[in-house]
Amino acid sequence: MVNGQQYLDTNYPNANRASITELDLSNKNLEGRMTLSGFTALLKLNLSFNMITGISYTLPSIQQIDVSHNLLTSSSTLSGPPLQKLNCSFNKITSYVIDVPTLTHLDSSNNLLSLLSISSNILTELNCSNNPITLLPLNITSKLTSFDCMGIQFSKTDTAKTSLPISPTSANSLPISPMSSNSCNSFNLVIGLGIPLFLSILGWIALGIIFFYKRRFKKVLLIPGDSHST
Repeated sequence: MVNGQQYLDTNYPNANRASITELDLSNKNLEGRMTLSGFTALLKLNLSFNMITGISYTLPSIQQIDVSHNLLTSSSTLSGPPLQKLNCSFNKITSYVIDVPTLTHLDSSNNLLSLLSISSNILTELNCSNNPITLLPLNITSKLTSFDCMGIQFSKTDTAKTSLPISPTSANSLPISPMSSNSCNSFNLVIGLGIPLFLSILGWIALGIIFFYKRRFKKVLLIPGDSHST
């Protein structure tokens, strides 16, 4: 394993950071906590598939961040940069508050999230599957075309805790609650029971057709040799 901060400071000295627009440190066996500063022109950051436990950003121009498949823990708050895409999947993050109006894509799946708060009216893709989420304040707009919440078991929530308004004129802002989670669970139930039930019905239909034609064919064979016809 390699200390992440030492690797960064050795290979990317402060004097050279201002001109870098893309930084790919994925699959470097990096571990520990990292502080990224001085990358004033950085647009894309990839730190995926490492053993990083904490990251501090000072990235005023960043648009895409991939920190998936690490060991990030505890709660996190992200605000400020013109971020568009964030992938923090496969970590151990317990809560995430994201106040980024420019965010369009978020993958926070496979974490330990009990709270995920997102402030973006242009979000188009959200994957928060496989998390113990109990509260999900979310601005649902027509731009959200992909929403994956598979594996989530929403528990009872106090909707008063969220500041999002609930009214017909509030761009459909609402917190996801047990009623909303039932749609995910119902979909799983339909998929799980529908296919076996359909195959069972087909089997009974096939048996009925075979039985009907078997009896009819038997009667046709008995008529020429019927002893009562002479």
